[in-house]
This record gives sequence, structure tokens and C-alpha cells, in this order.
Amino acid sequence: MCVILVCPKNVRPSRDVLYACHAANPHGAGAAWREGGRVRWEKNLGPGKLSVLLPKLEGEVVIHFRWASVGGVDGRLCHPFPITPKANVSLSGNAESVLFHNGTWGGYTDALVRLEQVRGEPLPTRPMSDTRAAALIVHTTGPDSLHKLPGRWVWMNAERTQLYGQWEQWGGMLVSNSYFTHHIKRPSLRPRHTQTADKRSRHQADLFLMPDEA
Repeated sequence: MCVILVCPKNVRPSRDVLYACHAANPHGAGAAWREGGRVRWEKNLGPGKLSVLLPKLEGEVVIHFRWASVGGVDGRLCHPFPITPKANVSLSGNAESVLFHNGTWGGYTDALVRLEQVRGEPLPTRPMSDTRAAALIVHTTGPDSLHKLPGRWVWMNAERTQLYGQWEQWGGMLVSNSYFTHHIKRPSLRPRHTQTADKRSRHQADLFLMPDEA
């Protein structure tokens, strides 16, 4: 399932919440924040390391806990992915923008074939996941392509954060789902929907035009 926590300035999840997110999504966590006019990230983290890192960070922070539905359990496939020509799988770094995803996109392999034809050059292969594929596509098409994809997405650059899909308010944060709350021993807040789900066409050919279709 995965879960994403969008944490405003001065709002951070408690240690109990981090461990609950990990219990529900145990295949590695990652975080991104703004620093020096760029977006920095670290990933393949556990809840303990996150609980040490988060108090040191200023401003908005986005956190992702992964359930390995596509690509298998591999720390390099934790989120986020930098939106760059290769969407590299480094465990830390910085970029102009990064991408997080909660959900499963089954059409990513077909979209990669089309993208490779559009670019006219080989794309990176392993390890690959639907979210890394989306980062490659967004680098070419721009973040508006995310409106056409299933799931909940976070596009984050040095100036703003854009959310796609259906989100909930919980504990002063925006969360992509609240299933993790079942792992918290104390009572949780009732989630409130703040955005409606995108129900437009998911046809992969809509993501970008082939040269003979432009």
C-alpha cells in the first residue's frame, strides 16, 4: 500500500507514528526536504533513523514508507526518485525536483517503451519500479502527466509541493492513507478527505505524443 506523510513546517510525526507507518509498510522509508535552493533526500531508512533525522530538518518535509508492490524489496527503490534524465537510485542526494507515489501503476512498462522511442536513447533498466518509471516520464513531459496516472503522488521542488489524487488530513499533516493508524496503540484522529480522486483516462498513450502524432 505504502504511505506518504506531507509534514508542514513545525509539524513532525511522533516516534509512535513513524513505527506504526513502518509496521504497515516495512520495506524502507525515505524523506525529502528543501535545502540550499534544491530538494535533498535520504532513503532506505528505518523509523529509528528517521526519528533522529527529522528534528534536524527545517521547513516542510515529505516522508514515504514503502510496501514493495512493484520491483521487489530493494533499498534503491525506496522513494523519492529525483526527476532527472536517469532518475538515479542513489540513497541520498539532491535535485531540482523529486517524486513520491502511493499506489500501483500497472501500465508503466508500456509507457517506458514509448518514452524510449520519444527520447531516441536507451533508458535505465534495473532496478525499475512504477515510480521510477514515472519520474523518467515526468522529466520529459512535466508533472501534469501525473493527473493521468492512478494513485496518489507528490511532486516537490525547491519552491512548492504539488499533490495528486485523494488525500486526508491527520495529525496536522496530509497523508495518502490512514491504514497505519491501526498500528498505533493510542486512539487516532478521524481522517478528513481534502481532495477528490482523479478519475480521468489512464490510457498510457495519453502521457505523451509520439513524433508522428505531434
